[in-house]
Amino acid sequence: MSADVRLLLCFPTVSLARKAVRSGVDLRLVVAEDERRSFESLAAGRTDVVDAGDGDAVARTVASVVRNHRITHVLTADGFPATQAVPDAARAAHVLAEDRRLAEVLATSRYPMIRRRTATGADIAETVARIGLPVVIRSGWCDEVVLRRGAELAEWLGGGEPGPVEVEEFVVGPRVVITTVTLDGMHRVVGVTAKWTTGGGVRYLHPAELDEALACEARASAMAVLDLVGYEFGPAETTLVLSDRGPRVVSVRPGFGTRTVTRLIETVSGIDVQTELLRALAGARARPRSASWYAGAEQPRPRAGDAGGASYVVAEGPTPGTVEALLDRARHAGHAPDPRPAPRRPGGTG
Repeated sequence: MSADVRLLLCFPTVSLARKAVRSGVDLRLVVAEDERRSFESLAAGRTDVVDAGDGDAVARTVASVVRNHRITHVLTADGFPATQAVPDAARAAHVLAEDRRLAEVLATSRYPMIRRRTATGADIAETVARIGLPVVIRSGWCDEVVLRRGAELAEWLGGGEPGPVEVEEFVVGPRVVITTVTLDGMHRVVGVTAKWTTGGGVRYLHPAELDEALACEARASAMAVLDLVGYEFGPAETTLVLSDRGPRVVSVRPGFGTRTVTRLIETVSGIDVQTELLRALAGARARPRSASWYAGAEQPRPRAGDAGGASYVVAEGPTPGTVEALLDRARHAGHAPDPRPAPRRPGGTG
């Protein structure tokens, strides 16, 4: 990476700013007035302060910093990889973030998006008709039902579900989350994580248990989608269904990704997605890691009276079966993590 790279972090967390300083990248910060003191020791003389509640002032400040300090890359605290101050980079990120725009780009590609819409009440039947049976209907936090025939749809509609619900084209195949970092249009996959819904909630396993051919197809597909929209810089999280007819895109989100997923990646491989991108910006080479350990998490179904939903639980082990058994035990124990940690992998950091 060129020594001319200059990074602007907009309203970062202290943790993200500290990682950027440690990476050695040429750094500037835009922070809120009430957080000035938190960043003084990290980036003295390289911090611009603004009223975070004044959108116009924020836009002016960011544009001024980009212009006056010849900023080449901009990141928000969530890892969104640009602002309108860097228009070329912003376009691709916004296409990825908006499902309808992304669907238009991918419509004639080998990686079409899975069709899905949100509907309520009387609109549900019409939405199903537009997408076509079979469909998956999701309501509540993690309740879902697969409807394959008209009779099943009629019976379900008879239950009087008011919505809103998400109606999604039913595609058979494993669902995986591909975590990537991109610099100068070169994509690096840092994790492939399985995701599925269980009777108890939403479950994740890293690394996903795929044969090598399917894993390669998943990685290549995620990178191809990023290429199709011209994504040149930033982290991203691409969710795919690996069907018999080829990969289908569920969503792509620019940014550092789902906290559950990034935590599992770090547990297994020691890779922190934020640090990986910052080190690449600073010119450091990628550090190859091989996963010989598994980690899983489950976001349990909220119980009646839960405020804000239940927190997720994490388990580790030498095999996927070990991890799933620990998660099952945690679920049956009432969403409490197992008190006995799994044996540590040799040389592990978890």
